[in-house]
Amino acid sequence: MDLFTALLIALVVWLLISLEAWLSYPMINVPLVVSPIVGLILGDFEQGVVIGATLQLVFLGVMQIGGTLPSDATLGSAIGTAFAISMGQSTEVALTFAVPVALLGSFLTLFGYLLRGLFNPLVERLCATGNTKGLERLHVALAFLPELPKGIVIFAALYFGTGFAQDLIEIIPQTVIDGLDYASDLMPAVGIALLLRMMWSKKMSVYFFLGVILVAFFNLEMLGVAVTGVVISVIMLLESNNKGGKEVALATSSEAVTEEDLFND
Repeated sequence: MDLFTALLIALVVWLLISLEAWLSYPMINVPLVVSPIVGLILGDFEQGVVIGATLQLVFLGVMQIGGTLPSDATLGSAIGTAFAISMGQSTEVALTFAVPVALLGSFLTLFGYLLRGLFNPLVERLCATGNTKGLERLHVALAFLPELPKGIVIFAALYFGTGFAQDLIEIIPQTVIDGLDYASDLMPAVGIALLLRMMWSKKMSVYFFLGVILVAFFNLEMLGVAVTGVVISVIMLLESNNKGGKEVALATSSEAVTEEDLFND
């Protein structure tokens, strides 16, 4: 990959990673956003969307809870998508690179935390002296600086590693590629299962089985299931508002009766 393209992809992905926290987590660093952008830069937006949708399902249940360090889906998606498109390979190849790179990306996340920790003494000195301007500048810098190693890794991987990746793909046996093809069909189910494991409850299970019924027996597409969920949510919201209005009306009526009884006495 040429210098300008590798640098542009690294810069864009670095900004997406940094702005994710800066903009209060609008989910701009997920595969569904990162992969199409990488595909657009490489001139194959459609393939970027396909890869992004596949990787989004794979990493759907991966999130940071407490002190855990999950796989870095952003790093894996950027490098996997760029390698697959630049080499003219399929989505399965993107998955081949994305999953292990995402696992390695968690170490870079830890490195970013350690890098932020090095500035704690400086923060204490700025607080002690009341230097609010310095704190503001440091706050902005620490929003972007700890994620810089990820941008450097992306640039190095794309600029220096495309040829190596191409040679690696050529020596992989076809049986392994076929196995990855089948695995890529299973990974979305694994991602959804991880997500369900964290949010499953008896109260929500009815909606899960409703979705299964809509897909299995009525052959409804994913968009149709999503729209059905939105309609159900609106109905529940309207019912909740009506119930709240009735309770207020009953409470008002009860107060009025109490006042009448008071004056009647």
